[in-house]
Amino acid sequence: MPALEAPSSSSNPAADEELEVVFGRQLLQGPTEEETTPLPQVLVQVRESIMEATSSAKAAFRREWATLESERHRLSYWHTRLEAQTKAEASHAAEARSKLKREEAFALEVVGFTAHRSELETRFAAQQSELETRSQGLEVWKQELDNLSATLPGWREQLQERASKLAVAEAELEEDRKSLDKRESLTANMEKLLGRQRDSLKKLKESVEKRKSHQLR
Repeated sequence: MPALEAPSSSSNPAADEELEVVFGRQLLQGPTEEETTPLPQVLVQVRESIMEATSSAKAAFRREWATLESERHRLSYWHTRLEAQTKAEASHAAEARSKLKREEAFALEVVGFTAHRSELETRFAAQQSELETRSQGLEVWKQELDNLSATLPGWREQLQERASKLAVAEAELEEDRKSLDKRESLTANMEKLLGRQRDSLKKLKESVEKRKSHQLR
C-alpha cells in the first residue's frame, strides 16, 4: 500500500482558504485537522476501526449464527412435526383406504345378500302361492271327505241291508240248490227207472216178435 504523504507546513493558508473552480465546480477547502493527523495515528485509528468492525461483524455473525441456529432448530422441529404429520396422514390414508376397501367389500356382500334375499323372496312367494293352491285343493278334498264321511253311515246301513239281503238270498239259493239236488236225484232215479222200463219194453218187444215169427213158421 503506498504511503500517504503528510501535508506540507509551508502551504499558504490564504491560498488554502480560496475557492477554486474546476470545470465549473467549486472545490472544497484545504485539509482539516483530522486530515493532517500523522500516518501512524491514522493507521492505529484504522486498525481500531477494523477491530471494531471485526468485533461488530463477529457479534453480528454470532447473532446471525444464533438466529440461523434457532431457525434451524425451528425448521428441524417443524420438519420432525411435518414428518410425523405426514406419517400420521399416510397411516390415516392407508387406514381410510383399507376401511374403504372393507366398506366396498361389505357393500358388495350387501348387494349379493340383497340379490340372494330377493331371489329367496321370489322363490318363497312362488312356494307360498303353490302352497296356497295346494291348501285350496286340500280344503276341497277335505270338504269332499267330510261329505263322504257324512254319507258313510248311510252307505254302511245300505251295505248292512244288502249284506242281510245277500245272506237271505244265499240261504234261499242254498234251499234252491238243495231242492235242485233233490230234483236232480229224483230225475236221475226216474231216468234209471225209465231206462229199465225201456229195456223191459225192448225185451218184451223182442219176445213178441220172436213169437210172431214162430207162429208164422
